[in-house]
Amino acid sequence: MEFTWTPEQLDLRSGTRRLLEGRAPLERTRQLAEAGERVDPAAWTAMTQQAGLLALGVPEELGGAGGSRVEQALVFEEAGRVLLGGPLLSTVLAIEALLAAGDDAALEEHLPGLVEGERTATLAVLGSSGRWRPASPTTVATAGPDGGALLSGTEELVLDGAGADLVLVLARAEGGPTLYAVPRDADGVTVEPLDVLDLTRPMARLHLAAVPARPVGLSGGGAAVVERVHRAAAVLVAAEQVGAMDTLVTRTAEYARTRRAFGRPIGAFQAVKHRLADMAVRLEMSRSAAAWASFQEPGSADEAFGAAVAASYCGEAFLQAAKDTIQLHGGVGFTWEHDAHLFLRRARAAATLVGPPSEHRAALVPLVLPDLAEVSS
Repeated sequence: MEFTWTPEQLDLRSGTRRLLEGRAPLERTRQLAEAGERVDPAAWTAMTQQAGLLALGVPEELGGAGGSRVEQALVFEEAGRVLLGGPLLSTVLAIEALLAAGDDAALEEHLPGLVEGERTATLAVLGSSGRWRPASPTTVATAGPDGGALLSGTEELVLDGAGADLVLVLARAEGGPTLYAVPRDADGVTVEPLDVLDLTRPMARLHLAAVPARPVGLSGGGAAVVERVHRAAAVLVAAEQVGAMDTLVTRTAEYARTRRAFGRPIGAFQAVKHRLADMAVRLEMSRSAAAWASFQEPGSADEAFGAAVAASYCGEAFLQAAKDTIQLHGGVGFTWEHDAHLFLRRARAAATLVGPPSEHRAALVPLVLPDLAEVSS
């Protein structure tokens, strides 16, 4: 099977690249990270209200652009080139959760503001373990007033948890794991910003003490929603990693062409050539894996397979590319002033977003070798 981009998708890629290079270049990412700021308001307005990036995955009948996972992945690949942080990923995943839950009232209440970028959202689904385990949430929901619930528990590693307007929390309810909508500034919510490795992506720990919340979707349907969002996150983060790797390969190759040692460019030395070739191969392998995953129908077995492959390969390839970049840049690559450490931090921290590659490889076992999985169980 051969995959090609449509003219519309190529226009989306080039337009997003121009937008991000103009409004949110890597230099601006560094400035925000060092200042401890969450997002550039002007860039966020341009991305959401002018370019409509948050509307891509939303059906047209709900006020979106009616795009597919392919278009979303193209945007995240471009975002990865400049290590874009802020609330983009967290809000896109929260929108995905609302769509998967299929709750008309929740969609009507929350979706318009999120799509327009007027409000932001995030997911609190990792519990106290910090792992994607939708079948066993640690936050507990008890009966509350007016058909709502009261949530109590601690949620770890909440992406953009200190800044998001809306938090979608997975909690253990009487009917099974259920998703709940909680305003981040609701009574009983205590936000504890975390010291994180990836300075471009703030995280927080949320303490919930009898917080009033409204259910989103069916009682007991939260696990299925979170599993769908997890697959989407794996695909989009893999696409982002491809974009980041592309920047690393391009910049490192250019450095090898211009940095001279012993009277010639360091790229002329065989050891450097081999390392650059390995970086380029890993990039192309990652690009293929992420693209194939993005082409699969959400909810299908092929999507589950593609997401697991992309997450298991792209994360490790990105980390190795970041290490190679630092080594091939020599002494300057280890300095705070060089951008290489920002990529290494992003690569290291990515496992906290979608789980380590080993978990995704384990998920491949029942998909590739179903008979072996039955014997093991």
